[in-house]
Amino acid sequence: MGLRQAIDRQLWAPRSQKHMWQRSAVRYFFDAYRGLNFLVRQQFVDPKRVAVMGFSQGGWITLSSVERGAIEQASANKFRAAAAIYPLCNPIKGPMAVPTLIMIGECDDWTAADACRKLAAGQDDLGTSRPEDAAIQLIVYPKRSSRYDLAYLQTPVTFLGHHLEFNKSATYQSTDALREFLRSMVGDRP
Repeated sequence: MGLRQAIDRQLWAPRSQKHMWQRSAVRYFFDAYRGLNFLVRQQFVDPKRVAVMGFSQGGWITLSSVERGAIEQASANKFRAAAAIYPLCNPIKGPMAVPTLIMIGECDDWTAADACRKLAAGQDDLGTSRPEDAAIQLIVYPKRSSRYDLAYLQTPVTFLGHHLEFNKSATYQSTDALREFLRSMVGDRP
């Protein structure tokens, strides 16, 4: 069993659910803080150095978890930073509670780069500005589609009407950007 399978089994099996769409989205946001609360109780974890990260829908959950609001404010423990890779930015209205990195492909037809641009610029769908929030660093990879970091997509595919394609250069660039972002937010390993 691979790590991903183990994580999926942990996440869904206790709730007798096989698919993520069987749950209310709000429950995911609370899961992020339940995970944080578990981590900060561990002796080997520095509570001031925990970041949250997610890909695609997990990226949307990551952004929602650190968006200022009732869920973020209800938690005694806070994330230090957030990283969202090809997230759905449309539903996020901000402001963000922590410094946030968003990485997305310009040609992503599943999660639109333009919505992430608006979020990073502090604008809503009507073009009005939001109040000041924690910095959002946006990296848009030109001519790249969704799932650019998945090596098994070296042969492009269309899935549910969306173009998915691996790109080695974008993968390396995004890995380096993520490492640098996390290093600047939580520091190197002690």
